[in-house]
Amino acid sequence: MSKIINIDSDLDNADWTKRTWDLLDIDTVEKLREHLKATGRTVEQFKQLPVYRYNVDKIEWLKKL
Repeated sequence: MSKIINIDSDLDNADWTKRTWDLLDIDTVEKLREHLKATGRTVEQFKQLPVYRYNVDKIEWLKKL
């Protein structure tokens, strides 16, 4: 019997499209904090996501989060 592989179990694979900043309306730390509050996500949780990790060195204001 073949083993079922869940490629989405690894966050980097599950969210591989999030390597670019696609939160187009969010262009400041303040707007990002508002977005996080509205979605119930903490800064610490957001910093674990690929969208943050792959963009923190590319977007200067994101380093201030």
